[in-house]
Amino acid sequence: HEFQKPYHIILLAKNQTGLENLYKLVSLSHTEYFFRTPRLPRHLIKQYHEGLLIGSACESGELFRAIVRGTDHARLESIASFYDYLEIQPLGNNEFMIRAGEASSREELADFNKQIVKLGQRLGKAVVATGDVHFINPEDEVYRRIIQSGQGYEGSDAQAPLYMRTTAEMLAEFDYLTPEEQRWVVIDCPNRIVDAIEDIKPVPDEFCPPIIEGSDEEIRQMAYDRAVQLYGDPLPAIVSDRIEWELQSIIGHGYAVLYLIAHKLVKKSLDDGYLVGSRGSVGSSLIATLCGITEVNPLPAHYLCEDCHYSEFMESGSIGSGVDLPDKDCPKCGQPLKKDGHDIHFATFMGFEGDKEPDIDLNFSGEYQPVVHRYTEELFGKDYVFRAGTITTLAEKTAFGFVKAYLEEHGTHARRAQINRLVKGCTGVKRSTGQHPGGMMVVPPNRNIHQFSPVQYPANDKNAGWITT
Repeated sequence: HEFQKPYHIILLAKNQTGLENLYKLVSLSHTEYFFRTPRLPRHLIKQYHEGLLIGSACESGELFRAIVRGTDHARLESIASFYDYLEIQPLGNNEFMIRAGEASSREELADFNKQIVKLGQRLGKAVVATGDVHFINPEDEVYRRIIQSGQGYEGSDAQAPLYMRTTAEMLAEFDYLTPEEQRWVVIDCPNRIVDAIEDIKPVPDEFCPPIIEGSDEEIRQMAYDRAVQLYGDPLPAIVSDRIEWELQSIIGHGYAVLYLIAHKLVKKSLDDGYLVGSRGSVGSSLIATLCGITEVNPLPAHYLCEDCHYSEFMESGSIGSGVDLPDKDCPKCGQPLKKDGHDIHFATFMGFEGDKEPDIDLNFSGEYQPVVHRYTEELFGKDYVFRAGTITTLAEKTAFGFVKAYLEEHGTHARRAQINRLVKGCTGVKRSTGQHPGGMMVVPPNRNIHQFSPVQYPANDKNAGWITT
């Protein structure tokens, strides 16, 4: 595949099956067949065709290239038979072909499009007029010009009009066709494509946690065992009531596995001598405290004897944190009492109904993170654990540099307001991909990653060692 001429292609997902197949193909093109750009062998597109619509794409598509080469009708029909619909685009999109000597005039460009229309009519295939849209408004082309110039593209000043055209504008673009053909390619065929596509959810709505058998009972047992170690048996009512309230929410909504995963990761790190910092509102969960996920105790401020388990709770709320309590000895055994509790309500973490998905943020040592990642793979299997991917965008300072360089290169003086407008228009455009420093995505064993996301190597670097979403 590295030595064959690649062509552009359009893949549209018609339904959820098609979306999963689209994610598979995107993944394969980035992980198995990437060479300068993502590529796909034709046999894979055929293999995963179910639920997809295949379009012939732009002037870089196989069909358009064959027409430019003067391929005979029989061969053109054979090429077109691979596609579910054919595409034509405004002449302005392809005017660069005249400058490149691939076409003699706009009339010849129009003839290329006419051949595709006739081909679609002969084969009974929809012919769709598309815009190859890269920006919304005509005046937005300046941002693409600046960005391409900053990235070293040649000919960036000769921007094609790749803006979002209205229906009336699209009809006018194809005035060399008959009125019936204009309506067919601009209105009727696009509507046929739209009608063939169902409402699709790119990411499932339902909660899809990893699965660890027995996690509900393990969390319950772990919480009670630790509570008894701290507060004695029987437990004070304020402790047992809080435990039951939290467990009802955690287990009832299927979140016990998240607590168990966090427990295992924290325990692994601590056992290996690396401290873990828990961030955010997880400190408002007593179960998280009892499972060793956090050191923050959310119970009301209280005294606790670590020898005889005597406890004394300040339930009035007059003292917000146990550290503010005066020193005191145990009235039963005389030992100095531990001061604990920060009076944090569980609703802070999982909502008033206890149904909010818990967000357990853990800070591991930088040098220990790879160990945690590998341990996660051991827990769930290499095929079910992925690094969370990130999108790197053009930063404001970089955009400012692009704008200044472009203006200087063209000898143009611009006011500060104009420079700011250009910088704002360039900022936030995708530049590359990467990997989240700590985020992991774990797929349940009864699902596969392509039901959620395609995957790739960060920045398409096969030597990265990780595959990311």
